[in-house]
Parts: sequence; structure tokens; C-alpha cells
Amino acid sequence: MKPNRKHIQTRLQALFVPAAMAVVASGCNTDGCMDNHSALPLMGLYSSSTELSMQLDSIGIGGVGAPSDSLLIYPGESVSSIYLPFRFDKTQTAFFIHYDYRSQGLADPAFNDTITFHYSSEPYFASEECGAFFIYRIGKVDYTTHLIENVEITDSVITNVEMERIKVFIRTSDTSEAAPARSLIPSGGGRQ
Repeated sequence: MKPNRKHIQTRLQALFVPAAMAVVASGCNTDGCMDNHSALPLMGLYSSSTELSMQLDSIGIGGVGAPSDSLLIYPGESVSSIYLPFRFDKTQTAFFIHYDYRSQGLADPAFNDTITFHYSSEPYFASEECGAFFIYRIGKVDYTTHLIENVEITDSVITNVEMERIKVFIRTSDTSEAAPARSLIPSGGGRQ
């Protein structure tokens, strides 16, 4: 198979952009820059029954259609929030959540949920110390509802200020009154 021009251009971008960012970052003086250097949206996980933050230890989170290994969180890692890297050269980025709770019968990829963020991006020059980054404006969110009850955007403008802007409410049920343990509850369907 002969590579076409678009394929070659995509591969060159994949090689050039990280190299250029590394050169710029290595030449920056960060003494006066206290903020996060990238605009990465922070997503928190919440119980839909209690609306409280929850920590899950058997989920995988990764990018849909991302090159190579796109897992950001591996099952076995405890997580209550995660930074999601948006693609600056696209108008949407999708992530999947894989639930690896075998004892509850949820390890099947058929229960995976997908969240797709639709957004615009614009470059922003912060300062000489902080450099430049992209600001994202989320316009719409689509998601499936296997275990996700709701996705809430608390602030649609994603800058380098570190704050949670996305809340994902996952269906749970308390297993007992005394213990705060929760089990995940699947349902059918999807929301677009």
C-alpha cells in the first residue's frame, strides 16, 4: 500500500508537533509561571445516587481513534478524576470508559461508555514565562448511558487554570447502610 499525501502529512505532524513543543518548553524560563502550562480539561467521577465524588479502581479510560496505545487510566489504578487531552487540530475528541468489574458481570466491552466532546480551539499566548497553549470551548457533549447517568459541564471554557470542568455521574447503588461500598448498575440504551 502506497502512502498518500494526507497519510504522510499526518505522520509528519505527529513527529513534528511534539518535537517543536519540547524545544519551546526547554527554552522557557518557568520561574514566573505558576499556572498549568496546558489547557487540559479535568473530569471528575461521581455517584449518581449520592452525587458525591467517588473513587473507582477497576476502570480503563482511553481515547477513541487515538494512535497507538491510548489508555490514560488502566484497570487497577484508583481514580476519582482525570485530565483529558483534547486534539487541538480537531473539533471533537471521544473517550471510552471500560468497566472491569468481573464479579458484577461488567467486564464485557458491550458495557463500555463513550463520551464525545464537540468544541472549538484557539491558540492563546499567556506570557513569555508560560508560553502558548490552546483554549477549548465545549459546545456539545454526546455520551452513551450503559453506566453513565449524566455528564455535566460546569465551565465550557477550558484554560490552563486547574479546576474540574466535567462531572460524570455513574449509576451506583450502596451495598449496605454501614459500609460506603458501592456497586455499579448497568442499564441499556444510549444518549446522543
